[in-house]
Amino acid sequence: MSTTRIPFALWALAGASCLLPASSAWADIAFTTGVTTGGNWQTLYVQGFRPSIAPTPDPGVAAGDTVFLNQFQFYKSGTADTAANIRLAIFNTMYPNLSGLSTSTSGFIGLSTNTIVSTAPLATGDAETFTFNNLPLTYGSNYGALFVNVGVDVGSGAPLTPIRVSALAENYVDSGGGVFVPSPNYGGLDNFAYATSNFINGNFFSAFDHGGDALFTASLTAVPEPASLGLISLAGFALARRRSRV
Repeated sequence: MSTTRIPFALWALAGASCLLPASSAWADIAFTTGVTTGGNWQTLYVQGFRPSIAPTPDPGVAAGDTVFLNQFQFYKSGTADTAANIRLAIFNTMYPNLSGLSTSTSGFIGLSTNTIVSTAPLATGDAETFTFNNLPLTYGSNYGALFVNVGVDVGSGAPLTPIRVSALAENYVDSGGGVFVPSPNYGGLDNFAYATSNFINGNFFSAFDHGGDALFTASLTAVPEPASLGLISLAGFALARRRSRV
């Protein structure tokens, strides 16, 4: 019987694969982005966001990696709306061309899997929760979440009609000399890629002054890096092969 020397690196990798708990590096990493401070009563159309802005906790993924949207929440304001059968549409911008907007419009990403019949039963501050079935997004890219009514798809995409829904927004504070700015401000002051709107100008949303935002929480999941899993699997495979030769 021959003795085969097994490189220490393979032992270490195999040992690591045995010691890592179920909640270790290869478990899905849940994180959120958003802003939840403010009490500005509004009815709003849209909110811009990016998964990589102040993620909590930091999922440790790189720009360009795929993450998955599971839930998006706005928070009801004290201003009533007349919206009904509300869904949330995700686009790759908060400024899609609203003329003929549909699920076949360039930049459309996906729709919420649920519908909110009405915000009337909700109290001020309650979450308006929209769910998504692991909708793929790109970490580091910009998106817009639009309140919409969804029409019937007759083969050219389901029509989407933007609607205003009761939602809280950031407060504005005097920064000096009577200049009011949103505080806090998601994504930074005057960054209009991440803002909200309650007005449509022509075929596009008009953002709040200085890039003010709705209060919202986007809940996402990052997946483990496949390369690291493959390395551990390779180590286990190599050990098995070497043992079979003993």
